[in-house]
Amino acid sequence: MKNKTENVKNDTRQKILRATARVINSKGVLALTLEAVAKEAKISKGGLLYHFASKDELMKGMNDFFMQKFINDVEDVANEDPCNLGKWTRAYTKNTFSQLDNEFEMNVALLAAVATSPDLVKSTSSYLKILQDHIENDQMNPIVSTVIRLAVDGMYYNQLFGMNLEKDIREQVSDYLLSLTREEKR
Repeated sequence: MKNKTENVKNDTRQKILRATARVINSKGVLALTLEAVAKEAKISKGGLLYHFASKDELMKGMNDFFMQKFINDVEDVANEDPCNLGKWTRAYTKNTFSQLDNEFEMNVALLAAVATSPDLVKSTSSYLKILQDHIENDQMNPIVSTVIRLAVDGMYYNQLFGMNLEKDIREQVSDYLLSLTREEKR
């Protein structure tokens, strides 16, 4: 169990990372500075530097936090699913669609940050490879599960780039993709 000091440290880090996302969304990734993040997070620059020694560490921290949280959320949903057939693909689908409603600001900021850094592209790719491995070994046809993942990713990027579908259409697409995960292995 984490002690109170660790919880405060993690809460402060999360506060800083969310402030980073707000700065990127309001001013753009190229305008991201430690000073702007400290101001947005309402902490001193020294307090920010305690957690992140540079802008690169800050962006890596945002990427790692967000991707690890996403993976943990997918794992939690998959582990709660009583049906093994397609559970990872369903969990990925549900969590990705949920991200569009609950973490939109962080997603847009992460996309902007990753676009500016080859190292973050590699890091993000390594996180997503973990999930792709689960999806390919999801007790269903790996081509079907991968096509579902690609469709989900397409919906995700469609929304991030402002090509918003009506909520009812988005829900119907999600339901259809989820239904494909319950079909027998082909």
